Amino acid sequence: MLIFTKPQFLIFLLVIPILIFFHIISISLSKRKAIKFANFDAISRVKGAEIFSKNLFVLYIHIAIILLVVFTISGMSWVGQVRSTDQSFVLVLDASRSMGAQDIEPTRLEAAKKAALDFLEMVPIQTRMGIISFAGATYIEQEVTEDSLLLFNAIQNIEIKNIGGTDMLNAIIAAANLLSTEDSRTIVMISDGSININSLQKAVDYAKSNNIIVYALGIGTQEGGTDEIGALFKISEETLTLLAENTGGKYYNVAEIEDFYSSLNDIILITKKTAVFNLSVYLMILAIILFVVEFILINTRFRVFP
Repeated sequence: MLIFTKPQFLIFLLVIPILIFFHIISISLSKRKAIKFANFDAISRVKGAEIFSKNLFVLYIHIAIILLVVFTISGMSWVGQVRSTDQSFVLVLDASRSMGAQDIEPTRLEAAKKAALDFLEMVPIQTRMGIISFAGATYIEQEVTEDSLLLFNAIQNIEIKNIGGTDMLNAIIAAANLLSTEDSRTIVMISDGSININSLQKAVDYAKSNNIIVYALGIGTQEGGTDEIGALFKISEETLTLLAENTGGKYYNVAEIEDFYSSLNDIILITKKTAVFNLSVYLMILAIILFVVEFILINTRFRVFP
């Protein structure tokens, strides 16, 4: 269903009949001018010129542009039922040095980013989500938003952090702060589980005290992998399992990534809700395209003969 958030501006549609009236008048005036031109044979030999143009294509473009502009300023929007969830998420990505290990190709971090992007695509539209990365310090890459493009760019831009260490507690605290005003709060932790700053118990206690569920996705292998300078890093699945299970969530390994994706029904409570999508930007872009087309036509094929 289409609605207008500012219907008062629809009054500008009255410009259309005025435009049509002046178009008819201009055709009439053109005919009078043409009659004064004595050499009709010369006119007919001019390529692309017509004595009395009956082509209404330019008029149609004018009308279309006016419609699009008026609909834009009137806030034309589409309203419909979409898949939704009342839950809000923060994706927490480990970006410590160990995530540069290459036991998961091309690196653990790139695999983590791929999983995060897949998760972003699979959640219902307009799901509220934030993005955090962490190492020895925590970085808020994107505050909670419904804008999937902002979330996509935030994930894509995450790189290995220069600050050494892995502080999962502060990452949990930062995620909890982002979710503090949300009704239903869930953290999706994507990490290799290595913690060397603060303790796991503190992270669990903080999540529980703030009613936050943590789902954890482990990135890495038991055999471990080396980074670009040859340092060996192994996954700590026990850490991630304890974090998830003690906060009411679940743990998954990247080797079982399909299980993680199929478990989204466990993570997300899918409902239906009415969503409003503002079409103004798309309408204005289309109006600009038509304006350019009109400009080209009136200076080429539909050029007015003097």
